[in-house]
Amino acid sequence: MNRLPFVSAAVASSFLLLACDAQVDPEYRGEPLATIQGAIVDEGGSTEGHLRTAILNYNFLVDDFGHTDLAPVVGSFPAEFRIDLNVPPPAEVLNDFTRGGARPSESRFSTGYIAVLKEGLDPNVDPASIAGLAEEYMLVYVETDVQPGTQSERFLGGALSAGYHLMKWAPMTEAELQAYDACKATPDPRSCGVAEGGDADDRLVPNPEEFDSEVTIRIAPPRQFAAANLW
Repeated sequence: MNRLPFVSAAVASSFLLLACDAQVDPEYRGEPLATIQGAIVDEGGSTEGHLRTAILNYNFLVDDFGHTDLAPVVGSFPAEFRIDLNVPPPAEVLNDFTRGGARPSESRFSTGYIAVLKEGLDPNVDPASIAGLAEEYMLVYVETDVQPGTQSERFLGGALSAGYHLMKWAPMTEAELQAYDACKATPDPRSCGVAEGGDADDRLVPNPEEFDSEVTIRIAPPRQFAAANLW
C-alpha cells in the first residue's frame, strides 16, 4: 500500500494544545491510559485555515477506517501539544489477526499515525488534508498480551503487553526484502512480509522511552513526509 494511507482518525482521547497560553480541556475524563506530548513545528507547510490534531488509525486487514476525535491547534509555532488517551480505540479500527477468534493465539491491535489535519478536508481522498505528521513514531494499541511466535508478534516487533505503546519504525533490511520477494512466489503469499502478504517495506521497532518520548509533529508540504509503510 502507499507509504501514508489517507484514512480517517479513530481515537477516544482528550487533547491539550499549548502555545503562548495554556488551553484547558473542559471535559475531564479521569486519569489517562497513556499520554503523548511534544511540539508541533512548521517547516514550510501550509498553516492556513483551521488545523486540528488527530490519531490516524487504519484497519489494513479490511481496508476500513473509523471516526475522528480532534482538537484545534491554536497560537503560533512551535506549539507544545499533549494528547491524553483515556480509553481504548473503538473495535472497528482493530486489526483482527485472530480472524474472528479462529486463531485464538493471535491478537487484535490498532496502528495509528500522530498527525495534524486541515479542517474540512477529507484525508481519505485529499493528500493536502494532512498538514503535519510525527514521522518517527507510531501509536499502537494491543487488546490482549501478544503471544510469542505469532504473526502478531512478527508484525508488532515483539510480544507486547496489552495497552497502548508508542513505537518507532525502521526500513526493512535488504535481506528481509529479498526474502519477502521470494515468499510472494510461493503458494501461500499471505504468509509473507509483516502483514500477511502486504507490500510493506518498513517494520515496527521497540521504543525504549515509550511515552517519555518528546514527539515532534512536523508541518510540511503535501507528500513530503517520511511515514512508515507497514502494510
